[in-house]
Amino acid sequence: MYKRLFILLFNLISHPAQSWKEQAEEQDINNENFYKSYLYPVVGTIALLSFLGNLWAGMAPDLAVKNIIEQALKTVLREALAYFAGFYLVSYLLSLILSKYFACKPGKYICERFTGYASAVVYAVAMASALFPFLLFIRYLLMLFAAYTVWQGAIHYLRIKEEYLTKFTIFASILIVLSPLLIQRLLLLMMPGL
Repeated sequence: MYKRLFILLFNLISHPAQSWKEQAEEQDINNENFYKSYLYPVVGTIALLSFLGNLWAGMAPDLAVKNIIEQALKTVLREALAYFAGFYLVSYLLSLILSKYFACKPGKYICERFTGYASAVVYAVAMASALFPFLLFIRYLLMLFAAYTVWQGAIHYLRIKEEYLTKFTIFASILIVLSPLLIQRLLLLMMPGL
């Protein structure tokens, strides 16, 4: 299962046009397969890697093991909440605006799959930066590539009309990239100990 997941993530990042065409051919009536084979494992992997990365980064001789594990578990909670909440927020907002502003009525499940697959770059960068937190500058640089994945998904998966393509790509890319980051900041503001 994880081999297929990482191949899908790699293909969505390296060959987005072809991957979006393949995803458009797949039919998942209620997204059960999408959740089981893609979204839950991706967010779980981000959480696991953030735990390991936090343990690795926190291995200072002056810190107690209890404090290191406690901080690592808080990071796991923050990451999992941010990426799940970001996913649901973006898919909900896209389902609202697609019909209203972009003359497209894909439905709830299509919007969820689009959001999940279009976030492949964000998820891959989160996995890498969770394991190597000192590479934070690369995280923001690579997030720009998410716009290309969104562009290809809008063309091949959602079939957005060309006149709306640029506006939709900009709007969806901003939502996909910023929503997990904003939710993380919001969690830190609401729960400072997290």
